[in-house]
Amino acid sequence: MKPMSLLHTWPLAYRVLIAVFVGVTLVGVVFGAVFIEATTHLTPTGVTAQYRGLDEEAMESVPEMKFPKTTAEMLMTTHNHILGLSVLFLIYGFLYLHTVPMSRRRLIIAVEPLIGLVTTFGGLWIVRFLWPPFVYVVILSGALMLGTTAWMGFRILVVCARWGLEKEGETRT
Repeated sequence: MKPMSLLHTWPLAYRVLIAVFVGVTLVGVVFGAVFIEATTHLTPTGVTAQYRGLDEEAMESVPEMKFPKTTAEMLMTTHNHILGLSVLFLIYGFLYLHTVPMSRRRLIIAVEPLIGLVTTFGGLWIVRFLWPPFVYVVILSGALMLGTTAWMGFRILVVCARWGLEKEGETRT
């Protein structure tokens, strides 16, 4: 099988489009992370309360009441995130694998957000309905998913930025 060309050799117009796409979607990822911080405070207690709700006694002493997520709410959250983010993670993974020659480590980084997506959102079902301490796995999985996505986005942007260092049609080796 013939190896695919590396991203820095792609035409300038493609690299500009990719850089803008990655920049815009990274902004969306950051807003998602800010939303998670605002609703859960990035703590196990906050994540658990977001999905399992607060007991009546705790609701009297907090500024925002949190009720348990219904099955319908859990289905909608899981469905929207898995369908939407899986496409984004596939595109990032594909582009990331074209930044430098393939290696096992790069493949693991490219695949991790897809695995993390299932682990994180599947884990929220476990936290909500079965076992609240699973929240630690959910937080670790979500952090790895976010971290690898940000890393891939950064690397893709760095490679695409080479358009300012090269003339159209010329590439460095």
